[in-house]
Amino acid sequence: MLLDLLGDAALIASSAYLFGRNKFITQCVLQPTRPRNFVTLVAIFSALSIIGTYHGIPVEDALANTRLVGTLIGGIMGGPWVGGTVGLISGTHRYLLGGFTAEVCGISAVIGGLMAGFARQRRGINRLDWKAGALLALVGEFVQKSLVILFAKPFEAAVSLEKAIAVPTTVVTVLGTIIFITIIKDLQSSREAHRADAAELSLEIASRTLPYLRQGLTEASAVKTAQIIYELTKVDSVSITDAARVLAFVGAGDDHHRVGEAIMTQSTHKSIQEKRLVVMYTPEERGCPVADCPLKSGVVAPLFVHGDEVAGTIKLSRKEINGVSEVDIRLADGHAHLLSVQIQLAEGDKQKKMREKAEFKALQAQINPHFLYNTLNTIMSFCRTSPETARNLLAHLATLMQRCFDNRTEFISLKNEMDGIVAYLEIAKVRFGSRLAVDIDIDPTLEQAQIPPLTLQPLVENALDHGLFPKVSDCRLTINGRLTNQGMLLCIQDNGVGISPQKLAGLMTESERIGVKNVSQRLKSLYGEPYGLSIASHPDAGTQATIRIPFESKVSA
Repeated sequence: MLLDLLGDAALIASSAYLFGRNKFITQCVLQPTRPRNFVTLVAIFSALSIIGTYHGIPVEDALANTRLVGTLIGGIMGGPWVGGTVGLISGTHRYLLGGFTAEVCGISAVIGGLMAGFARQRRGINRLDWKAGALLALVGEFVQKSLVILFAKPFEAAVSLEKAIAVPTTVVTVLGTIIFITIIKDLQSSREAHRADAAELSLEIASRTLPYLRQGLTEASAVKTAQIIYELTKVDSVSITDAARVLAFVGAGDDHHRVGEAIMTQSTHKSIQEKRLVVMYTPEERGCPVADCPLKSGVVAPLFVHGDEVAGTIKLSRKEINGVSEVDIRLADGHAHLLSVQIQLAEGDKQKKMREKAEFKALQAQINPHFLYNTLNTIMSFCRTSPETARNLLAHLATLMQRCFDNRTEFISLKNEMDGIVAYLEIAKVRFGSRLAVDIDIDPTLEQAQIPPLTLQPLVENALDHGLFPKVSDCRLTINGRLTNQGMLLCIQDNGVGISPQKLAGLMTESERIGVKNVSQRLKSLYGEPYGLSIASHPDAGTQATIRIPFESKVSA
């Protein structure tokens, strides 16, 4: 009898393997109270229980069977509602078959399903291991056999029946429950391990491709990215396209899928047009027009920017028909999401740089109209009284105008920057009169040091206009430059009216202070930490702006 009942264990093991590999059933187990999931689980485990009954062995007008295994597993997988319903259906079926134990076995099936379901509800599906399953099976068998002995009539027949079937049915029920739970847990662990491997692979690909994709989706960045993905995923080919052309192709088929040429395969066009992931299991689904193309299957996923706008695709291909695996599909989908995020970040960087460049151009062209008007009026007034002064002022104004319109290089020498500042200060002295005293002390070794254009001048203008001009007298401006172990240290200090803490906190971000804000943003973008601009100020105690940047010298020809 034991060997006959053990035949059902093979069915239980096969069922566990099939259930564990099915995504839909796994989703049903995780959310068993949803109507569709509930109906699915009840149908599956009721069928398993009824099959166990039909495979039962007749013994003294009763059946030795494995029905309780399906009922218990139904409760463990689906909770009390599923377990109770499975028990009710399989118990009713057993009752209709007749026999002196029919009523008792039908009731015990309901009790077993509810008991297993409440155990799942109390402990959770992840904490019910094979030991818990074995205990539930022992308790379920004990309850069923106790009910048979207590309530089945005649009593002598019930006792004789249990003497004959108690051990084999209990062994098979316990063993079947253990086998089912063990297989499910092993498949779950294997699936989680694959997910962990895929996640680790995706992170490695993301970290290695980030430096290239932050340059945007170009042929150069796409080729580097495709090579990295090809090396790490071990697929037969990797291709990356924009919306019309092949940007990179690495692996089998690169003799006709050429970089720079139009997209050939219908599957890639379909992914772009329908804005979705497309899986190809046959050459016909790939849609390559080249008859002897070695690639037979694959998966292609769109790359998105600006919401749902398709910027391109990534495709992983295999040489075998039906060669694409679930792992390949997940990798392609995951890589597409990662690459899309990186491309969008690159677009953001590009837009930021364009905005900063536009602000810089505005700063270059920015000559305060009042400053220009007052300077011209001053020059006109000196034309008769002091022609030499007028000529000097015109020369200084010409230097400023030239710097505003001719600065087109990314870096200039510190001496060049200071020439413009000196010209500006000579004009400003006319406005300030005897109130302004300027002290410039720059280390001669820094004269050819390279700095971004208009790094110091906006800070000097800010010191004069907002710090010193409101003062009645004793206006002092100091400009220092020295070389330290950490790089160049450039300081612009005034003894003006200072800046309130509230205004100081927003000085780097206020749009109306485009000069100071632009200087700070450009230095951060170019040099990063610990370099940049810092400003310290106290009301009525003056302001000090300090710039710390690396020392890069360029010898004059």
